[in-house]
Amino acid sequence: MDNRRNKQTVNDEYNSQPVQKASTWVFQKWRRTTKNASSSASSAHEQPQEEPEYTHNRRSVHRQRVRKWAILDDESENWSTNVEQFYLDGDAPFCYSGVFNTPLPLDRSFWGTLLGYTSNGYLRHEHIQGWVGRMMNWRQRQLQKGATNMRWSILPPQFYDYLVDSCTKNTVSFANGKSSPFPSFFDVDYVYFPFCVENNEWLLVQVELRNVNLVMFCSECFSNEKYRRAVHPKLMQISVYFCALLVNIKYFKKTGYPPKLMSLEVNEDYVQTHADMYGNQGVHACMLMEHLVTGKPLNISNNFRESCIAYRRFMADQMYFWRCLPRPG
Repeated sequence: MDNRRNKQTVNDEYNSQPVQKASTWVFQKWRRTTKNASSSASSAHEQPQEEPEYTHNRRSVHRQRVRKWAILDDESENWSTNVEQFYLDGDAPFCYSGVFNTPLPLDRSFWGTLLGYTSNGYLRHEHIQGWVGRMMNWRQRQLQKGATNMRWSILPPQFYDYLVDSCTKNTVSFANGKSSPFPSFFDVDYVYFPFCVENNEWLLVQVELRNVNLVMFCSECFSNEKYRRAVHPKLMQISVYFCALLVNIKYFKKTGYPPKLMSLEVNEDYVQTHADMYGNQGVHACMLMEHLVTGKPLNISNNFRESCIAYRRFMADQMYFWRCLPRPG
């Protein structure tokens, strides 16, 4: 992607403009009536919270709580003032961000891919993990301010890997609230998590716990062959293993909700063309994360790829905003 994008102005107000055509590849029994995009977002979470605006001031960042592995810095005056500057003229080989649960070194390759300058823009696990961390940080701040409608959780990409690999201890830690900052399933109504189809192509799913209903948010129209080969088997794995997880944590017994088999739906409100989605599947999944839990409009313009460029910079700015130092040892 061209470095002329360095000059793009970030527009962080997003308006949803879903494609007005239904795909033909979804099995009819799973297709639901396509709803207006704004109503599909607001129906799950009423009274959406607006995303707070931040002044990029390194001193003010560290007056706020960061991860346990992070420490207050004494080098901020020498750091690059923004993510673009770090990518072009990095003050260090890599840096750290407090949106992660662990001290993950973020090098120029990480930032270049996130900004869309390298690797054709295909986001990797660590990019998606960072955005999930940022959204969960935002959730915690809203709870500290007294918000009462935060009955949702977004789990990182490794949750899906643990789930289908039968890593019971790891999945249970996400479900029972012992893996910070992810709340217990008993304290939320909706659980979101992204998973990778193949070749860093990301999809986002929502599980409504009470009804044990899974919704896959479709980003583009897959061919029948690809759907049957790459998507359908993963949805089947999720339905089986997620229900087993609920039984493992005694969800139905403790809540009194009747045990059910998981039902599946496909949401087509946000479908884009294959050409526009090339390299942008991960960005699209991150846009949906924020839109669905906050009600913030998507602001998808007539040029979807340009909207993704702006959102990439927005994501990078937000992650770099929480730059910090790891604790020694």
